[in-house]
Amino acid sequence: MIINLPYDNVETMKAHHIQMKSWNEEMAKQHSEAAVWHEQRAEELEKAMIRVPLDPEQKPAPSAGSAHGSSTDGPDPAAPAPVNVPLDPVKKADLVSILEDHAAEYGDFSKSIEEIVQLIAGE
Repeated sequence: MIINLPYDNVETMKAHHIQMKSWNEEMAKQHSEAAVWHEQRAEELEKAMIRVPLDPEQKPAPSAGSAHGSSTDGPDPAAPAPVNVPLDPVKKADLVSILEDHAAEYGDFSKSIEEIVQLIAGE
């Protein structure tokens, strides 16, 4: 089957395909650059992350920074001192609501909800 197309339409379609090819190549370049950027952010977050065990009796796993054979018994002298930031009242209300819902569905906690909120908020 032969389809006859006017010459002008073929030229226009060819130009559109060439434009789309250029656009796709540019997008591929941008996606590649974005992937590299995201990988760098992920690596930075991995380095900053402190691994805390779920079992409070277990000692925390050494972070990436303390894997050089240094002692992990005491606080890291290079680490900044912890800052006690008060919990936003709206977020505190949300936390109370979440804990109440959880208690209603799964049963009460060993501590009161207000005590739990105070522990989390550092009050």
